[in-house]
Amino acid sequence: MLSQSRALPVLITRPEPQASRFAAALRHRYADRVVPVMTPLLAPKFLHPDLRAMSFRSLVLTSETGARAAARLDGLPRHAFCVGDRTADVATDLGFRAHSAAGDANDLFQLLLTQPDHAPFLHLRGQDTRGDLVARLNAAGLTAHEAVVYAQEPVAMAQDAITALSSGDTVLVPLFSPRSATLFRAAVLRDIPDDSVLLRLRIIAFSAAVAEPFTDCPPDHISIAAAPRLAELFFALDRFIFTA
Repeated sequence: MLSQSRALPVLITRPEPQASRFAAALRHRYADRVVPVMTPLLAPKFLHPDLRAMSFRSLVLTSETGARAAARLDGLPRHAFCVGDRTADVATDLGFRAHSAAGDANDLFQLLLTQPDHAPFLHLRGQDTRGDLVARLNAAGLTAHEAVVYAQEPVAMAQDAITALSSGDTVLVPLFSPRSATLFRAAVLRDIPDDSVLLRLRIIAFSAAVAEPFTDCPPDHISIAAAPRLAELFFALDRFIFTA
């Protein structure tokens, strides 16, 4: 556990608008114990696939970016099944009749199994994704299709982040996806000419898979959320901020 006598820099690697929302949540929870440093490593590029050959009655959304992408497309059904409450809230604000699975991809799968009358489903997803939701639905006898409606494109690390990482001080880094974790590690090794920089990181990972790029860091420098929820991520972050 860190002995804290100063505000700790917290790098925020999420894309907008999630980045600003997370920074506000950090300030609310930790006040002057932290200094949020904005450095989104990904930015969404919205795509417009041809959906005319597919038949579907309802949408499946596994991210709020997917919901925003759906709102840019014409002729879609308005009923949407969403992985969690945040995605459902965004989809509702955009005019969809959203139903939240209030969990992860497996919770969403279980919810969809109870909704055969809403099939065929159309999963609107990003270019890079994990899991096999559509294949699982089809194997369970529910017709489902998928379409890539956005890509998350890499963004260079912000100068404020490079400055924080080059200061010689401890830096907290919450990471939410395996891809952002991989991009962050590559950026650190590329942009910070200091062999000790990895030892000064404290990684707060949304899941064990997110922590995998940092297996060479000391185990006590990594804190993994007990479940892939923001509240659990904050509990994992508490370990590095609150002293005994």
